[in-house]
Amino acid sequence: MENIFKKIGYNLSSSNEKKNLEEIKWLQINNPDGTARWIWNATNKQPVFLKFYNEGSIRAKIFALLIKIVFIFKLQKLLFKQSTFYIEKNNNSIFDIKKSWAIFLGTVGPNNKALLFDGSNFTKIATTSNSENLIENEYQNIKKLNTCSVSFTTPSIINKTVDCLTLSNISEDCKRFGTIKPIQVNAVLELNTIDKQLLPIKEWHYLKELKTKLNAIDNSKIPNNIVRKLKALIDDVQPEESIQLAFSHGDFTQWNMFENHNKLSLYDWELASSNRTKGFDYFHYIIQYEVLVNHKSWKEIYIDILFYANQNNLLDNLFDGKIDELNNYLKWYLIINCINYLEIYASQKDWHIQINWLINVWNEGLNEFMKNLKSSRQLIIMDFFDAIHNEEYAALKMPNDFPESVSLNSDIDVIIPKKLNEKIVSFLENHALITKFKTEKKSFMNPIKIVTNENEILALDLIWQLKRKNLEMLNAKKIITENVKNVFGVKTASCEYTTQYIALFHLLNNAKIPKKYLTYEQIIHNSNSELDLLINEYFSNRKQNKTKLLQYLHRQEENKKINFIINTINYCMDTLKNYFSNSGFVVTFSGVDGVGKSTVIEQIALKIEKQLRKRVVILRHRPSLLPILSVYTKGKEKAHTDVISSLPRQGKNNSLFSSLFRFSYYYFDYLIGQFVIFFKYTLRGHVVIYDRYYFDFINDSRRSNIQLPKFITKSGYLFLLKPKFNFFLFEDAQVILKRKNELDESTINALTIEYKTLFENLKSKTKNTVYDSIRNDNLDNTLQTIITTLIKK
Repeated sequence: MENIFKKIGYNLSSSNEKKNLEEIKWLQINNPDGTARWIWNATNKQPVFLKFYNEGSIRAKIFALLIKIVFIFKLQKLLFKQSTFYIEKNNNSIFDIKKSWAIFLGTVGPNNKALLFDGSNFTKIATTSNSENLIENEYQNIKKLNTCSVSFTTPSIINKTVDCLTLSNISEDCKRFGTIKPIQVNAVLELNTIDKQLLPIKEWHYLKELKTKLNAIDNSKIPNNIVRKLKALIDDVQPEESIQLAFSHGDFTQWNMFENHNKLSLYDWELASSNRTKGFDYFHYIIQYEVLVNHKSWKEIYIDILFYANQNNLLDNLFDGKIDELNNYLKWYLIINCINYLEIYASQKDWHIQINWLINVWNEGLNEFMKNLKSSRQLIIMDFFDAIHNEEYAALKMPNDFPESVSLNSDIDVIIPKKLNEKIVSFLENHALITKFKTEKKSFMNPIKIVTNENEILALDLIWQLKRKNLEMLNAKKIITENVKNVFGVKTASCEYTTQYIALFHLLNNAKIPKKYLTYEQIIHNSNSELDLLINEYFSNRKQNKTKLLQYLHRQEENKKINFIINTINYCMDTLKNYFSNSGFVVTFSGVDGVGKSTVIEQIALKIEKQLRKRVVILRHRPSLLPILSVYTKGKEKAHTDVISSLPRQGKNNSLFSSLFRFSYYYFDYLIGQFVIFFKYTLRGHVVIYDRYYFDFINDSRRSNIQLPKFITKSGYLFLLKPKFNFFLFEDAQVILKRKNELDESTINALTIEYKTLFENLKSKTKNTVYDSIRNDNLDNTLQTIITTLIKK
């Protein structure tokens, strides 16, 4: 404080040791950390410090109104902290300290400046070497603008020293802006004509400076993945590509401008430069305003960027009417702005919440230009870990690699404080690359299922209690407290806790510990802790009696007395909620023998279990409450052996009565069995896959040794619950015959036509049920088509 006053002409002292110093009292409003933000002469009759305050939002307007009311009723000395100092005037004083004045002490950081308003003019006061350079830059930029023909107003230079720059007040009788208007767009276009140049990127010297800054960012508070994205985008640049540069304000925001009778007044030119890409100021205004004032997500902001560019003819006048060109310069805006601000943030000890808002939005914005480098799923994972970078958490079972390297068939488990759940959910719900978001919050965790805009699936478990039924396995708070940050910037559970979790999770679920986790046993092999000794006994033999392990868990404080009662109640509530909210669905696969159904079903079942995280039950042809008819004559074992060994469509039955009986028998199995399947599996959240279904009775009843008119078997479908997804797989007859020579070519072609016709007919009658015919000529394409259909529906 003493240094600031000395630069504007006063020696400041907290005591009157010389006995001849003048007394000055001021009032102040502090920052959240207790440091002074605004100070002003205690005799001020008006809240002149509001000259530094942007009243651009409703909340800001309310705050300013309350301050004015305080001054009207002269309550300021009661509400604001008062300080007394003693001053001695120097020869270089630039204002009268006895009159009305206010000082804004600026934002902490390498560019920190104080700002004085003396009732007439504003004076910027440098407090660091960086801010001295910024003041000099502003001085030179205003001089440059004075030589240009522009429609907007800039401050006049009143006085300039090494430390201070005094400028005229251009805010009288003016008002602030909200959304961008034509006069601001005109200013952007005018600035773009100053120092305009087109050159190859390899000749753009500022890019080298940006690379140097980016490589120098070395602060644990800066999220890892946004830095990786910036490096990847710069490395992806083609040196021969052309880039258009122009003069820009650098901080073209609503708090650096005023409007007076449809004329724009622009100030704060310290960041102005001719090194940046065209359109920089336009992008900066939209993004800063929508993030800091309206708290919008990137998805909404990008829509605004396109909307205002079209509305104000900026797209045509600056980007030749091309969205691709606008996007290209938007990419460069994000690269330049991110690097410059991340450099500043890296040197700041304390971050205000707006920094996190901005970083999250920039991160999503950069994704627009990473699509050829990373999948949407990978980008979401990167953004997720960046969003919680400065939070306390512990990821479980993460690979020792970049976070986005997590397998497509793996979910992500993260132990968090419960209060962090809401923030993460809000972040993911609004993410631009997420098209579907489902959460099933429980008492101890929040399982989240995400579908990306590329129809990939990401499963994420946010856990604040590590439980199996009503028993808490491990203390989540301890695991978070003792987390370990790996070289990829991810905070993980320690190896010891990870081992304990893996073992307990599988043992208490009566599941075998997967081979990939067996190496973890070595981590606790020589441990003497009671839990580790117990786990070692079970690690290689899950069938051992678990009584000792359960007794140990019951002795823990988290599972005793009131905690046990609460855990039990919560477990019952979670089970009940899950039973009614997590319904499954039925999928059927049809097709002639040799078309590849078995392989497709096997792969789809795996994807559903790993990606959709639903248990799969595979049934052959029908519910099978009733056995095949031959069981009654041949016995169960012989009947099934004969079915497996015999070729299809070999039955000799031509009797109408026999066919009606056989059909009625199997139809009864479908009619009653469908409800058993519904309550036993579907209602509990399982996915039932039929390898063949009732459609065989309609199109290929001969396969079941039935000879009936099609209208009879087809009418039976009316009374069945319709499976949600039905897929008919087909392929050229010659290809099928090479795989499996069981049917002749004419039969294959005839059945294929009949199935396609049936599926088209059924599809035309419903919008809620899927009937798709898929050529199975490429397994990967077939699987992708099916899984995409499942996801979309």
